[in-house]
Amino acid sequence: MSQQEGKTKSGTSSTNNVKWKRFKEDSADMLRHVQLWRTSIHEVEGRFGNGIRSYFAFLRWLFILNIYIFLLMFVFVCVPTVAFESLVHSGVNISSNSLNGNNVSAECAYNPYDPNAVNSFSQYVIWFFTGQGFMEKTLLFYGYYSNSATTIFSDGFLFYYDIPLAYLMVAFFYFLLTLVLLVRRAGAGLKESLLSNEDRFYTYCNKVFCGWDFCITDDHSAELKHSSLKYELQTDLEEERIRLRQSSRTSKEKWILYTKRFFINLVVVGILVASLVAIFYAAQYALGNGDTFNNNFMLDLIVTYLTSIVITVANFIAPLIFGFLIIYEDYSPAFTIKFTLIRTVFLRLASVVFLYVVVYLQINCSKYDIVSTEIRPNCTFCEGVECWETYLGQEMYKLTIMDFFIVLAVTLFVEFPRKLIVENCSCGLAKWWGQQEFSIPENVLDIVYAQTIGWIGAFYAPLLPVIVVVKFFIFFYLKKLSLTYNCRPATRPYRASRSGTFFYIILLVGFVVAAFPVVVSVAILEPSKDCGPFRGWTTMFYAITASIQTQPGWLQSILWFVGSPGFAIIIGVLLCLALYYFVALRTAHKKMISLLRDQLTLEGKDKQFLLSRVTKLTKELQDAGIEPNLNGKLKNGGVRRRKSGHSNGRLNEGYEPNMSSNVDGPDNIPGQPDVDELRDRDIP
Repeated sequence: MSQQEGKTKSGTSSTNNVKWKRFKEDSADMLRHVQLWRTSIHEVEGRFGNGIRSYFAFLRWLFILNIYIFLLMFVFVCVPTVAFESLVHSGVNISSNSLNGNNVSAECAYNPYDPNAVNSFSQYVIWFFTGQGFMEKTLLFYGYYSNSATTIFSDGFLFYYDIPLAYLMVAFFYFLLTLVLLVRRAGAGLKESLLSNEDRFYTYCNKVFCGWDFCITDDHSAELKHSSLKYELQTDLEEERIRLRQSSRTSKEKWILYTKRFFINLVVVGILVASLVAIFYAAQYALGNGDTFNNNFMLDLIVTYLTSIVITVANFIAPLIFGFLIIYEDYSPAFTIKFTLIRTVFLRLASVVFLYVVVYLQINCSKYDIVSTEIRPNCTFCEGVECWETYLGQEMYKLTIMDFFIVLAVTLFVEFPRKLIVENCSCGLAKWWGQQEFSIPENVLDIVYAQTIGWIGAFYAPLLPVIVVVKFFIFFYLKKLSLTYNCRPATRPYRASRSGTFFYIILLVGFVVAAFPVVVSVAILEPSKDCGPFRGWTTMFYAITASIQTQPGWLQSILWFVGSPGFAIIIGVLLCLALYYFVALRTAHKKMISLLRDQLTLEGKDKQFLLSRVTKLTKELQDAGIEPNLNGKLKNGGVRRRKSGHSNGRLNEGYEPNMSSNVDGPDNIPGQPDVDELRDRDIP
């Protein structure tokens, strides 16, 4: 009975596993059908190939990620702030206490905007586009939020909410969520890339004989699939051509090419240094002359946007120069994308880091540089930056708006007129200029740069992610429209599995660049004394320390231990052991894969040998007037001989190969039995 019960349980478990697997497959298939922009991305794939499809899939992934970040900031920071402010004026028993005893006096409080003052319409326009004035008194920026903890008493119900702690923890969780999703997506793309690299030997057979989707029923889908397969084959042939050309280079050609690459890289380094120096001095000038041109609308707007203008101009011109120079370096299409991305991402991300450098120099001014105003003589602060967190939020806000308008202007006033000129003008200049080609590196850098700004800005401007969401939504349709009507397919096709994976690796670099300054701000820099949820504290991280000190003793001991260096060492050791295990596992799997590949190669050669022998024997029997049929009987009175052993499905089993055969005929292979020996043995 026990054996029967065991079999029953095993059968039930197997059935449940099959049902669960089928349920997951059905759910995944249903989610694929309701996936955002699924039809649009398939159309792009059919017309322009997998490389450009991977760009739009990447943009969709970032769009969804920013929705998650916005919901975290909005639900746990913005909504409680507004709700507690409205409850204060209602009948609910609510108390809101400052978490810092060293409160700023009313005279020295940060008041960037006086609602009773009369301002011109142009001033409100400047404030809207720069994030200053009345915009600083909104939920958009860091300086609006208070450093208070709210307690609500209602009919025996007690609710406690710490705004500074919530602000800090939400920032931690959205960075953690981004890191997990990013590593997961990059890992999945890396697997696809490795698989595509491993099947190079069989890639053409796989695409020709196994690439078609037989579930396609309509003509439009069939045409898109046909175009997609064509672009994949073009990519494979292009890479093979480049590899053949690289292998045939002479020593002189290699020396000339490497010399050319060396001087081109010197030019690239010079461009990077010049751009960063220009950004540094522009930021210093804008900080020191922010209120100099208040009476002139245009000059005030230009000075306020000076840092953003310099960064945007450098980011717009430098990639064009990089794209022009890399043509003469003669790299493969995949490496061209990667190297251009590396160069451009360094410039774009370094420009954002330079803003931190300028602000750090301003907020760490010496006592001789501290200033006061005639209106508030008892209040002192570093010149140019009274609330440096809000200033950084304003810079991220301005960079986001500037980047959006630059992309919009290039699409409408450069790419579209270029298409009209090329189509309607037959002059030599128009033919030389040619139709716009969709540049994957440049467009990927646009959204990586925008996302890096969004990550940084979400901490200093909590509602900036919703602006990035709207921006990416418009970008998707704008880029699709430009691709469809203004651009032509790339002359050098790109492989999606490799390029798409590298997009996420570049995005991971942008994530590190965004996270590092925020971590420095939280752990090291002193918050502004007059604004924000961390005003008056030595560091922002003190919000967590103060919260731990209010917990029970046993919980404090656990939390202090988790934050101690000893716990970090334990975690580091465990991670090293896990890394060693997975490296050893990877090595073992790699060896097994190599053995299986060799075995498959030998099996293929064995089959080829047997097929050639069967073909030869069949021909010899036919020449002798004996024609075997499928039933194993020989025509013309021939009788089938018995095999000398069990074959187990192999035709050549039952005989030993004659390794000492000296037959030199063209049909004999060394180490294999010759025809005469086989004729005396089993005939299939």
